[in-house]
Amino acid sequence: MDLGFGNTNQSVGNAAANTLLRATQAQEAAIASEISKYDALLESNDSELEKLRERRLAQMKAAQSQKAKWLEAGHGVYSDLSSGGGGQQHDIAKAFFEAAKKSNRMVVHFHRPTTRQCDVFHAALEQLAPRHPETRFVKINVEGCDDVREGGSGVGA
Repeated sequence: MDLGFGNTNQSVGNAAANTLLRATQAQEAAIASEISKYDALLESNDSELEKLRERRLAQMKAAQSQKAKWLEAGHGVYSDLSSGGGGQQHDIAKAFFEAAKKSNRMVVHFHRPTTRQCDVFHAALEQLAPRHPETRFVKINVEGCDDVREGGSGVGA
C-alpha cells in the first residue's frame, strides 16, 4: 500500500496496516468461537438444554431467596435507628450494632435535624435504598445520642 509520502512513512503505514489486520483477525476468531458455542447448543439434545435450564432456575431461586432475606433484615428502605417508638428511651448504640450484625453492607448517615445539607443526603439515600437491596441504609440523629468519647453510653437522652 503506497501512501505517497516516501519510504519512512511507507514503513509506518505498513506496520499500522499489519497491526490492524492482526487485531481484526483476532476479533473474527473470537466471534467464530462464540458462534460455534451457540451452534453446539442448538445441535445439543434436549437433556443438555434441560440441565442448563435447571441450573439457571436454581440460580434465580437462590437470588430471590437472598433478596427476601435482605428485605426481612430491613434492607431496601432508608430507616431511622434513632426513633425507638412509643416515646421510650431507646438504646441507639444497641440498635446500630444489631443492624450491623444482620447486614454485610450498611450505609449509615449520622445527621442533625438542624443541618440543611443533611436533607440533601436524606433525599439521595431514600432513592438509593430501593435500588440496592444488598445494602442496608440507616440514619441516626446525633443530637439524641450521648458522645461515647465523653463517657456516654450511646443511649439517647
